[in-house]
Amino acid sequence: FDASPLGKIEVVGPDASEFMNRMYVNGWTKLAPGKCRYGLMCRENGFIYDDGVVGRIAADRFHVTTTTGGAAGVLNMMEDYLQTEWPDLDVWLTSTSEEWAVIAVQGPMARKVLEPLVDGLDISGKTLPHMAVVEGTIRGVPMRLFRVSFSGELGFEVNVPTRHGRKIWDAIWEAGQPYSMTPYGTETMHVLRAEKGYIIVGQETDGTATPDDAGCGWAVSKIKKDFVGKRSLALPAMSAPDRLQLVG
Repeated sequence: FDASPLGKIEVVGPDASEFMNRMYVNGWTKLAPGKCRYGLMCRENGFIYDDGVVGRIAADRFHVTTTTGGAAGVLNMMEDYLQTEWPDLDVWLTSTSEEWAVIAVQGPMARKVLEPLVDGLDISGKTLPHMAVVEGTIRGVPMRLFRVSFSGELGFEVNVPTRHGRKIWDAIWEAGQPYSMTPYGTETMHVLRAEKGYIIVGQETDGTATPDDAGCGWAVSKIKKDFVGKRSLALPAMSAPDRLQLVG
């Protein structure tokens, strides 16, 4: 699956984890480099705004993915808070949506397809478990390899510089032919993720859904001092028993 349209933002600087902690409802300061976490973002009104998997590349660097349609809005919101609310934080933000081509390799044979292509990299389940990220090369091309899945099966997302995207796509395609690999499109992806129970922010959320409404209350930190939307989520109306619920 060509996941290149995903939004991508590089969050870098000594205060990067503190910035992430304030922007997203879940916690980031204890996420170790080389690990990923699902990130959920609310607006000030407490309603879900965006989501995506975030990889911590280093102590001072996060590779943030956003929804495809939300990339520009999320970056604008981040910049707004950074420049007007928290100018003391030493962080800078860079849109990298067009810098990375992303090839999602999904299914029980995904690891066998990729193992001969990644240059000396151990991508076994023990070394690279679910929700891990590692940097390396694939056929000599720089790569960030995310061990994540939007289909509910074993999955990897291969991030390479955009100019090498077609070359690496073709290499993976060729390596996958002994396993009857097939490309799949957005409609198939929708079916797979719906069977898994994954929501799509912006399609199954309508701007009036809180994390609890969408079944994502588990993502909201109970111990963080503050984050965007925290005050609104504490309002009694936001936890009223008659709120509409998204049920998968």
